[in-house]
Amino acid sequence: MTTPTRPRLAVAGTLLAGALLAAGCSASPDQSAPAPSDPHGTAVPGQPSSGPASGTTTAPEATDTEATDARADQRAVGAAAGRAASFGFTNQVSASDAEIARTREDSRLRQTNTAGTTVDPAACKAPLTAVDWSPILLPGADASRVDFGSDGFAGTGSVEVASLEDPEAVERHLANVERLVADCPELTMTVTDENLQRSTFDVTARASEADAAGVDSGLVWTRTPSGGGAGTTAQVLIGQAEDHVVMVSFIGQPEVAGAEFTTIAEEVLAAAVQSL
Repeated sequence: MTTPTRPRLAVAGTLLAGALLAAGCSASPDQSAPAPSDPHGTAVPGQPSSGPASGTTTAPEATDTEATDARADQRAVGAAAGRAASFGFTNQVSASDAEIARTREDSRLRQTNTAGTTVDPAACKAPLTAVDWSPILLPGADASRVDFGSDGFAGTGSVEVASLEDPEAVERHLANVERLVADCPELTMTVTDENLQRSTFDVTARASEADAAGVDSGLVWTRTPSGGGAGTTAQVLIGQAEDHVVMVSFIGQPEVAGAEFTTIAEEVLAAAVQSL
């Protein structure tokens, strides 16, 4: 058996559109996939997928985020990465400042280019697009991200922590998630890529069963090629502490929406929150 590839940071949050068209998020254990920077799976087409990883290593010696001079977001991500490693997710990679900056620019460009995506019902396009967000996209915020996986897991987990100067930014996102779940639990999305090739996907959204203290929002979504084929499932949890916001996600096969991964995500999020 070949040595599995460690997770690689996806610097553009393109899941239900750009990277939605790639098979990466349902890769085999020998080809661990990058997690999108928008695990809510709402990005629209037009931007590239991933860039070089900046800190691939094996936990728990993964990073220097526990150094005494580390920022709060770095320490929190380090604590979360350590908790993930305790569950066996020891293949870890951290995002560089340059990658985070590029992710923010990619997100800005996506928000101005939604023409390549159509949604049925049409009224669901706005809430779907609105949840194209994650903590590292907060402009000007101190932010850190670590992606993690294991040799036996066909998918990727991630944790993001960012400083929060405008709490309303998170409140708006939580409201957008609730709106998507309430108004658009099922939709069909058609993506037209730069080569004018169309791909259609059935998408579902529901609230996560996570109910641990510190979880402010939980979303589970799936996307499956219309007409059949391998689907992708994600679970995304968000919490806040002090003046920071934390997001933990898993993306891969249907198991990531189950009780075991829900508990792991809660524990990883709690580790980050408790360190802030």
